[in-house]
Amino acid sequence: MKGFSQKDVAEAQDWSVSKLLRIEGGAVGVSTTDLRALLDMYQLRDPELVGQLTLWAQAARRSPLSVYRDVLSAEFLTYLNYEGSAAVVRQWEPLLVPGLLQTESYARAIIHAFAPEGRSERIIERQIEARMSRQEVLRQPGAPEMFFILDESVLRRRVGGGVTMIQQLEHLREQAERPHISIQILPFAMGAHRNMRTPFVILEFKEANVEDLLFLENPRGDLLDRDDGEELAVYLASFWDLESRALAAAEMVATIDAVIRDLA
Repeated sequence: MKGFSQKDVAEAQDWSVSKLLRIEGGAVGVSTTDLRALLDMYQLRDPELVGQLTLWAQAARRSPLSVYRDVLSAEFLTYLNYEGSAAVVRQWEPLLVPGLLQTESYARAIIHAFAPEGRSERIIERQIEARMSRQEVLRQPGAPEMFFILDESVLRRRVGGGVTMIQQLEHLREQAERPHISIQILPFAMGAHRNMRTPFVILEFKEANVEDLLFLENPRGDLLDRDDGEELAVYLASFWDLESRALAAAEMVATIDAVIRDLA
């Protein structure tokens, strides 16, 4: 795809960018017709090569997390596939412990709280299993560098009760000791700021022809945006601003320890 942006390809094929992202991320397969149209766009017309690529596409391996497509949206599966191949992950979370850092008991409390009335226990357990499986990215060889900034309220909200929160806080402290993980806390003393209501993730990639990815969550679902470089730059500047105001590592540990003492 060198020389073409995702937007270029989507417009040429009369697709939405989200369809192309789902194909790239492995959340959905690519039909033989669509594949041949793409190859023609890239001027790859050798019959033998086209035939081989068609066979590969039909037998393409999907992300291990695609087994959870019954409980995860196609958009979120696309995001997870990119998350696993990113070089850098930057996340700001003003409300909850990020999914990558949640303990199982914390995740269970959150998923139960968010579940619509009548959702079966089987589906809830599948969602918990998917969230725990997602954390394999933290342990894989060449795991991304990860920078998390959490609002202090995340530490003090008693999700699942005191025991669950103590375990979760201890887990955060342990994860922060990993060489590729940074966790900072934005203290209450920061006061009001423009990102109070807006969690976001920025994924950065090593490959020059792969654009960085901005991931936003809203009440209607998941939104992926890879096309607006100006918007991504705004969020990246916001992250730098939050990072400059957040507590340093030693202060972060002291804050977590203080909250644990309050809960004990």
